[in-house]
Amino acid sequence: MRPALVRFLPRRAALPRSRGFTLLELIVTIVIAGIVAGMLSIFIVKPIQGYTDLSRRAALVDAAEGALRRMARDLRLALPNSVRVTNSTDGFALELLPIIDGGKYTTSGATSVKINLQGSFDADFDNLGCFQNITPGVYSTYRIVINNLGTAGFDAYEPLTLGKQGITLGVITPVGLTITITNNTGASCPTIGDQHINFSANHAFLDSSPQSRFYVVEKPISYLCDKANGTLTRYANYPVQTSQPVTAAALNGLSGVTSALVTDSIGACSVTSTAADVRNRGLATLDLTLSKDGETIRLIHQVQLDNSR
Repeated sequence: MRPALVRFLPRRAALPRSRGFTLLELIVTIVIAGIVAGMLSIFIVKPIQGYTDLSRRAALVDAAEGALRRMARDLRLALPNSVRVTNSTDGFALELLPIIDGGKYTTSGATSVKINLQGSFDADFDNLGCFQNITPGVYSTYRIVINNLGTAGFDAYEPLTLGKQGITLGVITPVGLTITITNNTGASCPTIGDQHINFSANHAFLDSSPQSRFYVVEKPISYLCDKANGTLTRYANYPVQTSQPVTAAALNGLSGVTSALVTDSIGACSVTSTAADVRNRGLATLDLTLSKDGETIRLIHQVQLDNSR
């Protein structure tokens, strides 16, 4: 009997097992990732938040410092006794007459050299030196002031009066009077020599300066702090006003006025309490508070005024 044939079939390769995450493993992974993210937030989010707060605070300080320096620079250039301040619950209005240049005069010598004072009219006199900021020429926008006291009768903001023969009388030359500046013989200004000043019309200065000084000024400058709108604005190039303009409407309505925003985000602001304090003490205290996005900073700056006449 023949043995049975045994047929061997080729062995089939084993199929790989299918692998994946169980629901439990996925939940554990999510929980661990959440814990790690929470721990990282403690070390990363806080420093980032601190950096953001510091940047916002620095921006407010920079804005306040810039505004205070701008006002301080103008105040230091103010004509003695010309600073006017009005504080209110809405903020403040600050006004001044900026000095362009100045010099010294004499009351002795030749008629064309000396100046006549105490109400005596004059049309020309010498500057005993050289202007540093004004070159020789003809000027219709500059005005000359002698002995401004900021008091009734001796105030550069007051309307001028007419004396005998229609001569303009006051501590400041009138609008429209032309000033011509020339170098005297041998002068090489602005380094050496002296200069001659000629008026287009006679003017009578009310009184003499204790230090024989005169100043050349131009149109007023005002700063208006408006807490309601959170703004500090600078106004310039408007005519001298007898009464101080203290609102945006009054300032914007002036002929030729120009304005520029100094800073915003104003929360509080003030200047020395009254104009009398500023004039008599020669010291202005500027106080600004700026607020933005939950950050608040306050800066105080004092400015020494030159009230010498």
